[in-house]
This record gives sequence, C-alpha cells and structure tokens, in this order.
Amino acid sequence: MSPRFRSRLTAGPLLVVSALLFTAPVASAHTVLVGSNPAVNSTVTSLPSQLTLTFADNLLQVSGKALNSVSVTDSMKMEIASNAVVKGNTLTADLKETMAMTGAFTVNYRVVALDGHVVTGKYVFTVGTKAAASPTIAIPSSGSQNLVANLSGSLAGVKNSTASGIAHLAFNFSTKQVCYTVSETGLSGITAMHVHPMMQGSSMNMTVSDEVFILLNNSAVNATSPVCTSVKPLMMAEIVANPSHYAVMIHTKDHPDGAVAGWLKKSN
Repeated sequence: MSPRFRSRLTAGPLLVVSALLFTAPVASAHTVLVGSNPAVNSTVTSLPSQLTLTFADNLLQVSGKALNSVSVTDSMKMEIASNAVVKGNTLTADLKETMAMTGAFTVNYRVVALDGHVVTGKYVFTVGTKAAASPTIAIPSSGSQNLVANLSGSLAGVKNSTASGIAHLAFNFSTKQVCYTVSETGLSGITAMHVHPMMQGSSMNMTVSDEVFILLNNSAVNATSPVCTSVKPLMMAEIVANPSHYAVMIHTKDHPDGAVAGWLKKSN
C-alpha cells in the first residue's frame, strides 16, 4: 500500500470525528427559559417596574436588528412593556403603570438563540390585592344606589378634546351587581371602560394603592338597556360611601391612557 493511499485512509475517520466534535454543540445551543421575575404562575402584591427573563444560553444580537422581543399585556389586553434590552442570557423590559391594578398579566416572548433558532413562549403572572382589612364601612344586604358621572376629555388629560359622555350606574346590593348605561359623543375605537379610584383636584391622579376596580362591558356604550356586572359587596359599599373618590374612564385606540373620564356622584 502506498504512503499516499495510507494517509487518505487515516484522514477520513479524523475528518468525521472532527465534524462531530464541532457540530454537536450547535444542536444543544437551542435555549430555554430558566428563570423570570415575576416568576411563571406567581402572584405578586404589586406590579414591578421591570420584567426580567433569564435563558439557559446567551441570546443572538445583531446590530440594528431587533431579534429579541417581549410583550406584556394586562387584564384589559393593554400593552405595558417597552425598552426591551438583551444582556448575555437576560432580556429585560420596562413595565408602565396600568389602570388594571390587579389580575392576570400575560407575557409573550420571542428570542433567538446563538445558533439562529427562534424560541417563543408564553406565561402568566398575577398581581394580587393585599389581604382585606376588617370592613369599616357598613355593607347593606339589600337596596340600591344610583350614581352618575359626566365624562369629558379634559379630566382624562386630553387637550382640546370635544368628546363627552355620561354614565349612569345603579349599585344593587340585593343582586350584588352594578347595572349601567353609557352614552358618548365624539369617541371612536373604544377599547376599555372601567371604574377606578381618582382623587379630586388633578386629572389622571389615580390612587394605585386602592383596591377598588370595576371593568365595565363596552356593550353598554350607547345601549338601549342597562348592562350588569357582578361586583363584590364591599367594593360597592366603598364606592357608594365615597363616590367622589372614584371615576368612570373610557379608553380608545387613539388615547390608550384615557379618552374621557368623570367623577362619580349620587343621583336620584
């Protein structure tokens, strides 16, 4: 056997082994989520200012390309994440304050591993309320109270707004429901509507620590008959006892932070 032929025989297996050594790590470079803050399926007492996702391996980054992204939506399906940043194997995003102070928040992420493999995932965390203190407000077992809110763009912080409206709400302690109708002019693309704390004297000055929040059904807008929503009696009692501490707000696509709002007050 010639030396040249012998060298070809020995070189072949070496090339095969070399290829296996260099290709095996690539197959294992597909990354996975190994940690998060807030954690998967966890309950936190308040919404943090930042979300952190930690992966098993570093993420791919290309200058000028947004390869890795994350979305966080609140219980009203409003996007609250921004400024996503990748550092090694972590992806962080800022979380803005939301009108939905409690409830389920959904995280959707899309990242790219070093081998170019796209990894997507989804999980939920919950922002819970603090343990309720002993009620200091009497909770009626029957009866009802009517409240009204005159809605305007100025109270929602929208300058030069011509939109307006009026919300009529009946709090029924016998059925543990609030039934309501909302009429409006000048609004389009309504995305959400709710009752939440808003202190007098400053537009959009929401008391985030307050636990009262009622999500209203959009079908009540310009409806011919009231729409009803079940509400905890203690929450109803809080609003009825101090209606001027609470406001009705409507959100639209053009004004996601609030298009019109109005403080509640008692009506006959």
